[in-house]
Amino acid sequence: MPVVIGVLAAHVLWLVLMDRSLVCPCGVVTLWQTDADPAQNSQQFADFYSLLHVVYGMGLCALLGWLRPHWPVADRALLALLSSTLWEVIENTPWVIALLDNVANAAPDYDGDSILNSLADTGFAMAGFWLALRLPGRWILALAIALEVTVTVAINDGLLLATGRVLLGLWPGAS
Repeated sequence: MPVVIGVLAAHVLWLVLMDRSLVCPCGVVTLWQTDADPAQNSQQFADFYSLLHVVYGMGLCALLGWLRPHWPVADRALLALLSSTLWEVIENTPWVIALLDNVANAAPDYDGDSILNSLADTGFAMAGFWLALRLPGRWILALAIALEVTVTVAINDGLLLATGRVLLGLWPGAS
């Protein structure tokens, strides 16, 4: 438990040092961002991207279970927590914020996460990890596809679309 607290404390400290706001600078704090207000994207406790973090956690669980099947679940969970925290720290660097915002012409505006949203995203990834421990592989895959389709339809973004946009945005001569 002290390691988990240390990881989360480092997560918050790094975001504070990156000058991320604690909550939405818009002055509103909600559990779920339902509208497409660019000022609130990735600022509230949860949003459609939270569903993708569940998928990320399920994927981490499956990957770590395949790579390290004999590791105790607690060790795999800690590695998943570290992975999610590392992604949240990288995602909120100025370079990645600019990359994701510049290539996401059709996606919602992105200015980085609030600390609240970033910590919640890590929580959603861990929920996905624990969910995947309890579901058979075919249900994990079906749920991941359903969540990806939901996000894609709802906000014209998702893991596949974002990956394609980033790759095309980095590809010389691609438009």
